[in-house]
Amino acid sequence: MYRTFYGALLMIVALAGCASSAPPNPLPADVPPGVGDGGETRYACGDQHGFLPSLLDQPAIAELEDHPSAAALRSAIAEVGLDIDMLPAAGYWLVHRDDRVAEYVAGEPAGADAGLVQVTMENQGGIWKNGGWGGCRPEIVVEGLSLATWLLDPDVAPPDAATMTFTALVNERSCTGAKAMGARLQPPSITYGRDSILVVFAARPLEGDAFECPSNPSTRVVVQLREPLGGRRLLDGAFFPPAEPVAPEF
Repeated sequence: MYRTFYGALLMIVALAGCASSAPPNPLPADVPPGVGDGGETRYACGDQHGFLPSLLDQPAIAELEDHPSAAALRSAIAEVGLDIDMLPAAGYWLVHRDDRVAEYVAGEPAGADAGLVQVTMENQGGIWKNGGWGGCRPEIVVEGLSLATWLLDPDVAPPDAATMTFTALVNERSCTGAKAMGARLQPPSITYGRDSILVVFAARPLEGDAFECPSNPSTRVVVQLREPLGGRRLLDGAFFPPAEPVAPEF
């Protein structure tokens, strides 16, 4: 399964600040996974509490619960109004609930883009009400770090079955005022599976409270695997489900 970072063992690596710089030395083969949540990585929709991928293997019937938050969810589903029709009629998982808030996710309605819908129910003076909803592409939870995503370098031959190193263009997702990651970038966390190899990058966050959001510069990184790629897919594990590391088409 997908696994968390072991922050105490992450090494600070000095990297070039932009994609046009000279190719750096290969990074270590992988970083040991963290301990906790049964070895599974948590994913989250925005500010929601994280969930384990195994949650989505459970029956999606949280909207049927005998609980005030579930009753409020059923009412929200039945409402008619602007954009409310994006809420699926059924098929919800409960991500988190306390005495203040309940968080749910569900599969996108038929015909919509692949992903999840997140819905929040809030306890307002003892009455549970719809606190908001929206589409969601869950991202991996990296405690104390700034998540980064990556693409395969288009100027380098694509990986094949014999591949044990590949070149990635890594971009920090947080706003940085266009500052390069440099030595803040951590070695990748790599999970070797039967059908895929998942690679996740993260960086130590910049100090400060707010930064402008121009496009962040890419960092070219040569990643070394501990075993050949073989017939497996090489995926960016920053998202759930993991994504193909290719540039989007416009």
